[in-house]
Amino acid sequence: MTVTAVPAGAEKVRVYPGFTEHAYRLVFPFEDNFAPKAPRVLTVMPSGVVETNVILKPKKEAALIAFTYPQSMPNEFVDHAVEYEEEGHEGCTETRRPKTLRETAFIWSRQDGTNALVQTWPTSVNKKFQESFEISKGKNPDTKKYEPQAVSEFQECMKRMFGDEATHPEIWFCHKETVNTAPAVSGVAENVLKHIKEDPELMRKLAILSVDMEGLGFVSDCTDGNGKKSVKHFTMTAGEHCVVYSKAGWLTMGCTKPLEQFLRDCDLHEPVAQTLTKDVQCGSGCGIM
Repeated sequence: MTVTAVPAGAEKVRVYPGFTEHAYRLVFPFEDNFAPKAPRVLTVMPSGVVETNVILKPKKEAALIAFTYPQSMPNEFVDHAVEYEEEGHEGCTETRRPKTLRETAFIWSRQDGTNALVQTWPTSVNKKFQESFEISKGKNPDTKKYEPQAVSEFQECMKRMFGDEATHPEIWFCHKETVNTAPAVSGVAENVLKHIKEDPELMRKLAILSVDMEGLGFVSDCTDGNGKKSVKHFTMTAGEHCVVYSKAGWLTMGCTKPLEQFLRDCDLHEPVAQTLTKDVQCGSGCGIM
């Protein structure tokens, strides 16, 4: 049995024994088509949190991937400042550095006054990717799964990053179904992190190296298909209902998503009989530990 709606009592921490992911994605394989251009990609969450800030070096199999439904950003977040680190950002060809999120390629005003958001991140369209996904190149096979507005806005984002010539290569429409037997932990962000930090074995299963309660985030233990190790930092949003889980695929690592976003792609498996030895709840006066 699966859980397909936001679970009742979502403020409590719940541990699920896995989930089935129905991954529908849009992919733009930029590879070395626009060399020597090396733009910056920011993976921006609807909450304004920036998960990724890297330079896209032109190379074979390099691509950007995104969700297949339109996303928006509330007005209160569009003027958040964009922070930069010099290390690892050599070779960037951007002519200016946006100071706020609204100045980036990933957020702009729609005609109806809402703020379009394209949440995109780097991937590799290597052999394993192409074997694990069903791929339709350049043709939308299902407008219900790949919403035309999302496709159009993803294409607009690519033009903003690479220039008007970014109509080619064509967008790939990708789908795969994966059963993930690693645990998934849901609840309010503060409570989820507290519970994970108190359970070292759960941290290991989630591929999390450390938890930062003060900064409300964690460091993920990343391993690619070649066994290469790296780390990734995730920052969560206070008070937000979320899921922390272990992402499987070419890259295995601990991840987090807002609960409603997670449930767009995934069916949580029925939790074990005893979900927790205790429910971790936080009232309005609870601080971040």
